[in-house]
Amino acid sequence: MAGDLLLTGLSGLTAFRNVLNTTGHNIANVNTDGYSRQRVELDARDPQLLGSSYVGTGVNSGAVTRLYDQFLSVQFRNSSAASSELDAFANLSSQVDSVLANQNVGLSTAMQDFFNAVQAVADDPTSIPARQVLLSEGEVLENRFNTLDNYLSDLTSQVNSGLQGNLQNINNIASGIAALNQQIVTTTSFGNGSLPNDLLDERDTLIDDLSKLVNVSTTTQENGAVNVFIGSGQSLVLDTTFYTLGTQQTGFDAGAVDIVIQQPAGNLVVTKFMTGGELGGTIRFRNEVLDPSINTLGQVATSLALAVNEQHTNGIDLNGNQGLDFFSSPQADVISLAGAGSLNVAFANIADLTTSDYSVTTDATNTNYTITRLSDNAQFSGLVAAGSVTQDGLTFNLASVAANDSYRVRPTRSAAGTFSVAITNPESIAMGLPVSSNVPAINSGSGQLNNISISNLSASTLPANVTLTYDSVLQQYTVAGATGGPLAYDPTVNNGASYTLNVAGFGDINFNLTGQPANTDTIDLTANVGGVGDNRNANLLSGLQTALTMSGGSSSFQDVYGQIVADVGRKTQSAEANLTAQEGLLNQTIAAKDSVSGVNLDEEAADLVRFQQAYQAASQVVLTSRTIFDTLIGAFR
Repeated sequence: MAGDLLLTGLSGLTAFRNVLNTTGHNIANVNTDGYSRQRVELDARDPQLLGSSYVGTGVNSGAVTRLYDQFLSVQFRNSSAASSELDAFANLSSQVDSVLANQNVGLSTAMQDFFNAVQAVADDPTSIPARQVLLSEGEVLENRFNTLDNYLSDLTSQVNSGLQGNLQNINNIASGIAALNQQIVTTTSFGNGSLPNDLLDERDTLIDDLSKLVNVSTTTQENGAVNVFIGSGQSLVLDTTFYTLGTQQTGFDAGAVDIVIQQPAGNLVVTKFMTGGELGGTIRFRNEVLDPSINTLGQVATSLALAVNEQHTNGIDLNGNQGLDFFSSPQADVISLAGAGSLNVAFANIADLTTSDYSVTTDATNTNYTITRLSDNAQFSGLVAAGSVTQDGLTFNLASVAANDSYRVRPTRSAAGTFSVAITNPESIAMGLPVSSNVPAINSGSGQLNNISISNLSASTLPANVTLTYDSVLQQYTVAGATGGPLAYDPTVNNGASYTLNVAGFGDINFNLTGQPANTDTIDLTANVGGVGDNRNANLLSGLQTALTMSGGSSSFQDVYGQIVADVGRKTQSAEANLTAQEGLLNQTIAAKDSVSGVNLDEEAADLVRFQQAYQAASQVVLTSRTIFDTLIGAFR
């Protein structure tokens, strides 16, 4: 009887010693990151049959388990990845937003000032100071485009550097998880299945840290190792093996990098799989904000340069010479990726120009070509023998392509960085038009020719007068000195209508006809010799500010720039609002997780006192059994 009581007391001493050790371990790790509170599992021993009753035999000290909720851990990692992604996206987007929308740095004010200077020259076309101010404002516009492009290029380098830093952290974490997998498998086997709780906590902490960088999911193997998958399911750690991530330059762009898994047989590009966390937020920022901003800024630069140059070269300067390009002529970037041929791409129509890049390929027989618009993967195919094709405001010259060629075309990517003023002499600013109209005083009707403009100008002087003579019977103007006539004109139907005449060796003359001409009335188009005070081309240049020249003829330069500013601002604001909500959800998840796994010092202190008392009581049971045993021995003496 005394022996049974002794064993019962000893079982209590052993159990409560383990419980006290575990409680002390909890208290000691109250500030240890990732530590999960541990608990000793206590089970009553099997009772012993004595006579007609079962009598208890004490307590078994079972496994030491950690208080860990797998569901809450998964929820925490998902929330952590989402919060980190939004934080990275919002922080980077706000940098672009603050620059593009800044009046002192952004483009809106510079474009406004440039066109104000154009109007100032239109108000006084012979003023050299006004022309010099226009050149200065053009240089300010040049500087603004270049500065914004440099800033976005620097931000691209910052993004690439950030990606490399994130990948290095992921690699370090992956190495640590694989090493802990090995330790856990070995320790669990050595302990006959007992789990090394502290190693499990350490591994879970690494996985939690990984979730801040990228989306994470895990599966647990029978041997205790975990497999870790990141992003959209890309393997990172399998048992005790881990993969190393890195970056490599995208073949067509020295400033762009792809994320790859480094393998002996060749790197595997996995950029599209990297979602969530700081890494995913950075990639998303690059794809949704940074690259579109660079391309749109280039689109505005390209369209502005082409539109101003086209109008400027259709005018004459103070010396009567044909206008030169006001801005440097933009060029589309064409990168040959494969093949022996060459491709030339020119701008055809700025109204149809997009911000997208394009892929151009030819087949094995150089019979067919395929143009892919990469923004939406729309494809346009045809025969190489056609020589050229115009698509989205670009003319693709196929004359020199070869079989199995592959090209990347970036129409607007570098335009803002290369934007510059091409003329330096204020007298070379072409603010006049080379053609004037004259209505003879002998005309008896009220027919007028208005709103002259020139296109495709190839000479600064009209070779000979162009005369329009009205035929009231046929209701038309006959034309002498140009092609394109006769011009049907019914005053009740065509009043204000637009017409174009072509003069060989000179260009196209565009105008409107108004009024009620009488039979045989004439209108003369003559060379504008000595027209230094002419401001008609200046007015046409000034009108480009509000002209709907972009987005299929629905937007002005300011509209397109305003759209990208608004889009970046909207995305930044949305990310910041979602971040606030996500951080609230993350804090709730952390609180729920801590309520299960966190160490509560008040609770542990109370347990310490309770288990200490239990230990002392068990020791009294041992002493009592000893007294009983001594009494029995004494009786037999």
